[in-house]
Amino acid sequence: MNPKKRCPAAGAGRSVPAPGQGGSAWWAAAAMGLLLSACGGGGGGANSAAPAALGLVKVTVSDLYGTKVAGATVQGPQGQVTTDALGVALVPMDSPDGTAGVTISHTTFVDKVVSATSTVGQVAELNVTLARATTAAGGSLTSRSGSLPSVDAIGQQMSFEIELVVVDGDANPITHLSAADFALQACTPNPATAQVDCVRGSGADVDVAYAPAAAMPEALTAVAGRAARPFAAALLLDQSGSIQQSDPTGARLFSSKAFLNGLGADDQALLTAFADGPDALLPTRPLTLYAPFRARADVGSYFATLDALTPLVGGNTPLYASIDALRQHLVSDAPAGLAKAMVIFTDGADTDCDGPEACRANRAQTILRANQDQVQLITIGLSGGVDIAALGELANQTGGALLFADTVQQLLPLYGSVGRLLSQSLPTYRLRWTVQAGAAGVFRPGHALLGKVQVSAGGRSFDVPFIVGIP
Repeated sequence: MNPKKRCPAAGAGRSVPAPGQGGSAWWAAAAMGLLLSACGGGGGGANSAAPAALGLVKVTVSDLYGTKVAGATVQGPQGQVTTDALGVALVPMDSPDGTAGVTISHTTFVDKVVSATSTVGQVAELNVTLARATTAAGGSLTSRSGSLPSVDAIGQQMSFEIELVVVDGDANPITHLSAADFALQACTPNPATAQVDCVRGSGADVDVAYAPAAAMPEALTAVAGRAARPFAAALLLDQSGSIQQSDPTGARLFSSKAFLNGLGADDQALLTAFADGPDALLPTRPLTLYAPFRARADVGSYFATLDALTPLVGGNTPLYASIDALRQHLVSDAPAGLAKAMVIFTDGADTDCDGPEACRANRAQTILRANQDQVQLITIGLSGGVDIAALGELANQTGGALLFADTVQQLLPLYGSVGRLLSQSLPTYRLRWTVQAGAAGVFRPGHALLGKVQVSAGGRSFDVPFIVGIP
């Protein structure tokens, strides 16, 4: 053997535990195996030409809160490696000793290029922190001007106001927009689905197409944030089975940490999660409480609990029963003197109702009780499967807001804006439109208009859904 070639001794790295049974020993064995392979594997005969030995780097990838990132691609000089469940990838280098660039990427994180230095016969360690990819996002709430929707004599034309929240990727309010940056979209019902798209009736659905008189709002008012008020908020996280498809990287859990970190000095927060049915994995069903309420200085103790929720996904979505149960705890356990609120994250509708009419009745009761107990509901929906009418009514009829993320990249800025929403210090835009329905009698008391506003902000365009009830 070439004396300049520093290969490990043959026979090293045997009898090691499997992953999860002594992680460092397993990685040492894996590294030794690769090094032996690079050195000719200890066999091949005296005349075999042994390849040059490679250095190895153990790359551990985490997010900004220290949670390990599985499924990240690590591009080294010898090809790609994917991080495992522990966020680790063993990367071969292209020379025995030296430094090379390594690129770490993941669909919901910002790519990062780092320098990795290797030494043959050793496993260098490199810890990499990735930042979540974010984009501008928005939400809607009922106009706080006191202006109610107005309808013409035949119920075919309607004028209304709404307020919109618009934040950039860092959750800062975007305050320089003009009327030209907002466009109300015409609405046509989709006959392929049973979901209400445009107008929801008080009894049978009367979904009818409508179009705005003009896409640009007739009036725009920039509404300044009010003086901040302290609040007690309960986070209610959907842990039903469908979350595995809509949020496979746990963006809601990471974003919850950002919300908790952004609490004011006098604010309090309680972490809860919900799911039900035989496939639910939460310890208490339908609602699991991680009490007690915690102040800003103590909310970091919730981070490990949020990480532990990652595998506890399964079961149905008992939305209204969970809200009702949590409301009772909120009223009895929230610190006195603080405004009470719930921040509800879900990717779909309540699956425990016995049909649409039963769901609407349950929702009406949930709203009634929340108002009686002065509990404001902030709803955050993820993906196209969200029941906008349901989440919008829960939010708007309790003085809250409907925040919608079409992608996980919008979740973090939305969660980051919740604290200012709850404290009433977040600026909004008040907008007014007039719409014309495709038939008379569509706009009448008890019905509701559903719509989407396309917002151009932060270098991109995105939709903000809303619902306006007709009193």
